[in-house]
Amino acid sequence: MATWQEVSQNTVELSGELSRHSVQSLIPVVARLKGYEQLSVELSKLSHVDSAGLAFLIELQERASKLKLCLNFVGSTAALDKLIALYNADSLLAPVKN
Repeated sequence: MATWQEVSQNTVELSGELSRHSVQSLIPVVARLKGYEQLSVELSKLSHVDSAGLAFLIELQERASKLKLCLNFVGSTAALDKLIALYNADSLLAPVKN
């Protein structure tokens, strides 16, 4: 199970397992992006990320771009870094500044 928790006005923390089993429960979070002008998403507390979790992060980035929201992913884990490299997704998770 993954959790999305606001830790400050412009920072949220994703923690737990971001996988095909938990992504569905985070879909409502995407709608809350409209409430931010800029947002940092802390990823270092994720214990597991699979390809569905990576797709969720990419979807967040794409939605932020459409909303003209400045979105940054901060922190990571070794496993997430390997998955990003495997899928060559560096540029897809790059900061969006609108």
